[in-house]
Amino acid sequence: MLRKGDKVVMHTCLEADAHRGKVWTCKSDEFMKGEQRLVFLEGFSGYFAAEYLQVVNVE
Repeated sequence: MLRKGDKVVMHTCLEADAHRGKVWTCKSDEFMKGEQRLVFLEGFSGYFAAEYLQVVNVE
């Protein structure tokens, strides 16, 4: 489950190709809308499907 403040990268989707290697910060905790797990990302318009996000460890 993604939490506000987590650092993530996009993978295996069209948006991932456009934003290859970009590290995003979760602006919200993961939430459900119908059957879909979603999260808001800082600097991204609207919500994004959590299944296409991978948490990264940035130190």
